Amino acid sequence: GASGKMAVVPVPPCRPQHQQRSVATRAAASDPAAFDFSEFAEDLDVNVSAGVAAPLATENVRLRIRMRAYDTNLLADAVADMATIADVTGAEFKGPVMLPTRKKIYCVLRSPHVNKDAREHFEVRTHHRLVDFKKLSALTVEALMQWVPPPGVEMESSICTNATGGNQLRRLQQRQAAKAAMA
Repeated sequence: GASGKMAVVPVPPCRPQHQQRSVATRAAASDPAAFDFSEFAEDLDVNVSAGVAAPLATENVRLRIRMRAYDTNLLADAVADMATIADVTGAEFKGPVMLPTRKKIYCVLRSPHVNKDAREHFEVRTHHRLVDFKKLSALTVEALMQWVPPPGVEMESSICTNATGGNQLRRLQQRQAAKAAMA
């Protein structure tokens, strides 16, 4: 103690919350029997037999999820988790589609009053991914609603009812409503 040396205490490795969740989700994929959805049967009002529920609608219905993050590794973890959920629940998983990265560039003067020519540029890159779920079941929707994405990933979801996407269908409905109002 009196020699002046400090004791070295080993620090356990830190595992962020999203990595723990990824491991648990992948473990469920390796053993689908361990992933029990029967507890959701009463809440969802569906017949759950052997972990598979009836589809929500026809093959034209799909769930489209768009994700944004500053870190590509977080997006990769989120996509892997969603693919695992799709495998476990029997849904068809399409993606990820790499959407264009948006760059926001900030120009800052190095000196507040003089040297206007001395500037620094900083950029923020926002990466985007798109995934689709087809052949949805109530179990898939319930599992996705209970799944929490990694911190730092922003998600938007929409349900598309035709092959071209929800926005075009919405515009078509608006045009039809406008024509009906004019007539």
